[in-house]
Amino acid sequence: MCVSCFNNRNAELISKEELSGNWIILYPQHILKTDAQRKIYGKAQDSIVDLMGLKLISFKSNGEFLQTDSLFGDTGNWMLADSGRLNIRSAGKGFENFRGTVVGIVNDTILIDEIVPFDKERIKLIWHFKKISPGSEASKLFKQDNNGWRQKPAQKQTDDEIKTKVIAMLRYYGLYYKLVAKESIYFTSSRVALPFRYYQHGVGLKVFEPDHQFASCFFDTGDALKGYEFIQKGFRKIENDDFPSGENYVAEYARYFEMLAKAIE
Repeated sequence: MCVSCFNNRNAELISKEELSGNWIILYPQHILKTDAQRKIYGKAQDSIVDLMGLKLISFKSNGEFLQTDSLFGDTGNWMLADSGRLNIRSAGKGFENFRGTVVGIVNDTILIDEIVPFDKERIKLIWHFKKISPGSEASKLFKQDNNGWRQKPAQKQTDDEIKTKVIAMLRYYGLYYKLVAKESIYFTSSRVALPFRYYQHGVGLKVFEPDHQFASCFFDTGDALKGYEFIQKGFRKIENDDFPSGENYVAEYARYFEMLAKAIE
């Protein structure tokens, strides 16, 4: 589908004030002109989507840029030219040196054109960024208080503190999947730092792995294992027959995480 089919505003009319705020990256639309490009992109598509798809990002009004999953790390910076040219630098994976151009605006979604080199080809991607309204339920995903579980503790925690962290993680990702279920036709489990396998109408608990991103949220392996055991106990409390039904399986995961949080409480 051509970019012009999406344009209902002149891209040059976007202001820095409009770009400031919180966004979810929905997906990249690819423009492939040759068989060579189609072949190359076919091999790279999954890694591209895994790198940036469904990420939560923030453009701060002071020029700072951050990815929510590295909220307590270093921030990058962004600049928007009058021409719609957008540069993002030093902001972590996918945004070390992002150069794109705003080419279309549809309601609360902006289309950003990026030219990506693959082997000897240059492939055009059109990223769709959806703005999250400040007063919406999803805006809670960007609040620092709701992301405190991401901080690695400076010392070992008590069982109650570990339990509180696990519950906060489950509720956060329940809300995240609720947003994804509403806005996206796909999901990626790599965005979620929980030790689950995902199936249609069900989830499975993975074996504890000390190097899993779940464990990185805790002071050490011992505390991470205690956190895992809280999930394991809650998982066993909820019978398979109690798995929630919903309009799609991502919405079901969202409801299940809330059920699991309540079971652990």
